[in-house]
Amino acid sequence: TPTTTDGCSDNGSVTNDHPLPIFPVGTTVVTWTVKDAAGNTATCQQNVTVVDTQDPFINCPGNRTVNADAGKCYATNVSLGTPTTFDNCGVASVTNNAPVQFPVGTTVVTWTVTDVHGRTSTCSQNVTVRDNQDPTIVCPADITVNADAGNCQSTIDNLGTPTTNDNCGVQSVTNNHPSSIYPVGTTNVTWTVTDLHGRKIGRASCRE
Repeated sequence: TPTTTDGCSDNGSVTNDHPLPIFPVGTTVVTWTVKDAAGNTATCQQNVTVVDTQDPFINCPGNRTVNADAGKCYATNVSLGTPTTFDNCGVASVTNNAPVQFPVGTTVVTWTVTDVHGRTSTCSQNVTVRDNQDPTIVCPADITVNADAGNCQSTIDNLGTPTTNDNCGVQSVTNNHPSSIYPVGTTNVTWTVTDLHGRKIGRASCRE
C-alpha cells in the first residue's frame, strides 16, 4: 500500500495499472496513481521482480546395449532415444555429450536440459557395446620331419606362428603341446587365440 498525503482533502483515490494478481517471471513496472478530491494527481512506480528458482526436469531414455560394428571395436549410429523434459517456464534446449563412436564397454552419456532462464538439470544414460566377434586364426603349415637318429621321436623347436586377427585386439596365442618332443606318428596341435575381451577360438594343425 502506498503512502499518500494531500493538503486539501483526504477524499480521493489510489489506483495502479496492474489489477491482475499474476506477475510473469522478470520485472514488471507498476504505476500507482493518487487523485485528490479536486482531481489533481500524482504517480510513483514500483518494480515487481519474479525470479524463476525452479530447475527444469529431465528423465533420460533407457540404457542401451548394442553390438560393435562389424570389424570394429566400437559402435556407431547408436539410437539413444529421447529424454522426457518439463519446465515451469519452458525448455530452451536438450543436449548430450554422446561420442560419434562408442567403444566396447560402457559409456555414460550425460543429458542436459536448459530452461528459458538458463537453469539446467542433468541425467545419465548407459550405453554398453558388446564385442560379439570371435577372433580369427590360421595355423602354421603342417610339418613333416624325420625321427632323430637312434630315437623314435623328433625334436621340433619351432612350430611356426599362426596368423591371427581380431576387431579389438589379440590378447594371447597358445597351443596345447608345450613340449618340443614329438613321437613318430601324427600329433594334432591345437592353437587357441584369445582376444582382449576373453573371446577365443581354436584350430587344430597336424604335426608329423
